[in-house]
Amino acid sequence: MKLTEFKVSDILNSLKKLGIFRLAVLGGVGLALLGSLAAIAIYNGTPRNTLLYADVELNEAAQMVEDLTKAHIPTVTSPDGHSLYVPQNKVAQARLLLAKDGLPGGSAVGYELFDKSGTLTSTQFEQGIDQTRAMEGELERSIRLLHGIRNVRVHLVLPHRDLFSTETNPAQASVILDVGRAGVVSPDAVQAIENLVSAAVPGLQPHNISIVDTRGEVLAQPGDPDTLVGQETSLEKQRHAEEQKLAQSVEDILAPTIGMGHVRARAAVTMNTDLIHEMDESYDPDQQVLRSQSTSSDKSVNSESNPSTTVGNNLPNGNAGQNRTGSSEERSEETNNYEIGKRTREVSQTRPRVSRITIAVMVDGKFDKDAQGKPVWKPLSNEEIDHLTSLVQSTIGYDKERGDQVNIVSMPFKVDNGVDFPETKEPFFTKDMLIYLIEWIVPALLLFGGASMILWPILRHKREEAQAEMEAKEREAERIANGQLPETGNVTVAGIEGEMRREFVTDVLENAEANPEEATKIIRNWLAETNLKTNNARTN
Repeated sequence: MKLTEFKVSDILNSLKKLGIFRLAVLGGVGLALLGSLAAIAIYNGTPRNTLLYADVELNEAAQMVEDLTKAHIPTVTSPDGHSLYVPQNKVAQARLLLAKDGLPGGSAVGYELFDKSGTLTSTQFEQGIDQTRAMEGELERSIRLLHGIRNVRVHLVLPHRDLFSTETNPAQASVILDVGRAGVVSPDAVQAIENLVSAAVPGLQPHNISIVDTRGEVLAQPGDPDTLVGQETSLEKQRHAEEQKLAQSVEDILAPTIGMGHVRARAAVTMNTDLIHEMDESYDPDQQVLRSQSTSSDKSVNSESNPSTTVGNNLPNGNAGQNRTGSSEERSEETNNYEIGKRTREVSQTRPRVSRITIAVMVDGKFDKDAQGKPVWKPLSNEEIDHLTSLVQSTIGYDKERGDQVNIVSMPFKVDNGVDFPETKEPFFTKDMLIYLIEWIVPALLLFGGASMILWPILRHKREEAQAEMEAKEREAERIANGQLPETGNVTVAGIEGEMRREFVTDVLENAEANPEEATKIIRNWLAETNLKTNNARTN
């Protein structure tokens, strides 16, 4: 008989052999399995609530709950009332329903304010107020789209001219940011908000915009950049930005070697705001170039005589017969103009510049094992510090002449309960994992346990029978090999005694127990044949 041949009688017999205690345990396992399947069916049949909207205003949340209740959509609110949850299969329907009523609007009213306004009856003052409200609402919607901005309020003062005044008051704006738990707004985001607001409002200059957060910190202070206060504010921003850039550059260059979180750098930059205008002229006498050359010549001739003055000379024709004598003169002049080499250097510095850089770097050491094998912290060697110093100097553009300083110190980094560099570890058992275990693994374990309790006794019984049959065959083969007759037993049938092999008797008994109906039919057929033979014998 094979081990895989199971019958109903075998299962029933195995259950009878388990005993009351095991049957009770098996029944408990079955009930637990049915209960878990029922719980899973009920849990899956119940729609799960999903977040519909978060961080909504209380008045809008109340309106949204009312609209959803009228549409027979169950709604659950968070304890603070700023978040709404609906069944997962109703999310799309709920959002479409609320969008029809313009919810959520973020408590900001944009240009849709003019859709239902009575322009024929409204005054100029009311139109100006509506224009301001619309512009404020549109700006709030645009700023809220920036990453990290949870809520925002914008207040505008449009350019206007007072009565009997020749000057127009400039436009101004105030922006309040709510960044939630992040609590930090990057300088680039502040600059982007300034540019966005100034470009959306006519006549609004960036220096007339004030930006603060909900903690009261001033992110952008208004002021004219041409004034002394504006220049000082701009200089402070430049200095702070330069310090952050240098410190970040040093940390980035050392992190791959020292390790992320094992280096700290702080920079101090001194800015020079002196306005310099220099002009320098220098001449080189060795660099002479002929620029121009002029040559002039002059020649004069005098043929008149120069007689002596006498009485005879004064008489008519007194100088007749005398020889005439004269003079001539010739002059030549040359003028050369040379150009001497000239260098003109003009230096004009109107912007602030870095006059000195001082940077302090703190790096962690390394751990070595002592004689007992325990880790011991050791600072970096002087050679390693020198290498790091050279690397930092090259990173910041070190200039010894202007007095730059670089100090690197190796000190142990102390981490108290993960406050300095916390490691976020996700919990092993999450809600989704627990649901998965309940839905699949627990029923599988229960089914496996119940099947094991039922099938294990049957398999063990079959294995014992097969082992006993194999041992009997081995004993019989051994006896035959030793020249002995097979093991027999006395059998008495219908008053006739005889000997049969015990294994045949065992097989017959097992088959009769396993198939009592077939065994009864065989016995009836035997009895019928015996009666028939007896009747025939009596008839003859």
